[in-house]
Amino acid sequence: MSEDTGSNAGTNPLAEQSGDTLVMWGAMVVLAAWVIFEVIAEEYFVSTLATALAIFLVVVPRIDGDAIKNLARPASIAKLGGYLLVATGVVELVADIRNNIFDAGAGTIIGALIAYAGYALTFIGARKIEL
Repeated sequence: MSEDTGSNAGTNPLAEQSGDTLVMWGAMVVLAAWVIFEVIAEEYFVSTLATALAIFLVVVPRIDGDAIKNLARPASIAKLGGYLLVATGVVELVADIRNNIFDAGAGTIIGALIAYAGYALTFIGARKIEL
């Protein structure tokens, strides 16, 4: 294998990941925020749509069969689902700002920031997917 000797070699771990992988990891971060901060701690609310899209983005690539492949290319499903999850995250951010969620306790703020990190990671992954 050849080694990249450019100035960014080894400095950006996100550059080495595929877009599909980043979308899946972003969705998993959103799911983790939902489980930890909504289901367990009851501190931060992740919308039902965001949770459903995140579950979809984690589960659908693991379905082995022609039904999914005949429906659409897996990359297009990941890209569209990723952008839908990001749009949901933007709506949540606006709602959180409007409802002054950042004046709440530390658990709420940490839960929100973790969910926003998941949305950002999903956005980076969706942008990297080439159709």
